[in-house]
Amino acid sequence: MHQPISRRRLFQIGLGSLILPVTRVTARGDSVRLGVIADLHHGLAPTAMERLDMFMKAVRAEKPDAILQLGDFNFATPESKECLDLWRTFEGPRYHVLGNHDMDFMAKDAVVRAWGMPGRYYSFDFGSFHVVVLDRNNLKVNDRFIPYAEANFYVDTSLRGYADSRQLEWLRADLAAADLPALVFVHQGLGLPTSMAEASSAIETVLEEHNRNAVRNRVVACFCGHHHIDRYSCKGGIHYVWINSASYYWVGEQYGRMAPYTRALYTFLTFHPDGFIEMDASRAEWEKPSPRERGFPGADELTTYIQARRLKSGDCFD
Repeated sequence: MHQPISRRRLFQIGLGSLILPVTRVTARGDSVRLGVIADLHHGLAPTAMERLDMFMKAVRAEKPDAILQLGDFNFATPESKECLDLWRTFEGPRYHVLGNHDMDFMAKDAVVRAWGMPGRYYSFDFGSFHVVVLDRNNLKVNDRFIPYAEANFYVDTSLRGYADSRQLEWLRADLAAADLPALVFVHQGLGLPTSMAEASSAIETVLEEHNRNAVRNRVVACFCGHHHIDRYSCKGGIHYVWINSASYYWVGEQYGRMAPYTRALYTFLTFHPDGFIEMDASRAEWEKPSPRERGFPGADELTTYIQARRLKSGDCFD
């Protein structure tokens, strides 16, 4: 079942810390809460620290069992220390997803080490769900996968956003071995049309093939960032949710680069043992001038919110 507060027409876009990765946060019979923030862009967005502070204050008030950032978090440079220090004030499990801009100045392995990740992709059990974190930050040139490093990904978009073959093999094996329904977190969007169609399809195929034979451990939902927009789709029996940026929408050089939101966007996901997933809403406005006031094409399709949603396994129909 998918029950958003409102729906907009889907459109095609061309567009931590020390982790406890194998520890179940609470018993399977309990509901668990996960605080999620996407695309903070510390080092690029001028008010990133203020926005992270707003999220961390909400975390202290909401008291989730764990927190997760969905990529494009910071550059893992010395200047990123203030961002990581604030993130680490949460004393529970803290999870990272690699985003493309996190490798603007560093190699991927250096970012993984700086953030204290167990690996660039990994999995863990969280309440009554099995969580998989993927890494799509590879170029594919012919049959060769090249990790993102020091902004080497500014090439044709059709070459970007791949999960390497070894990772896809791991994903198949990890899903098959899980004894709980699965959730996927990955930076670049899945389940909706993008300019990285081939790269997305390779992952979606693995998820859908798994679900054709799975019973108790089906993939229920996939949560993505990257596109700085709120979107939902149902594809292959899987809920796909794109979580909006904490900071802004990129309108491009011609229209003033960033169109910031007036407040940070973030969400809290509640995973219930009966299979329901509840996603909290978060709303802001445009800082002036808005994309419409800038004359940005497609401004009416942009959003300054994260919608509340209610998802359940078996209630996603193409």
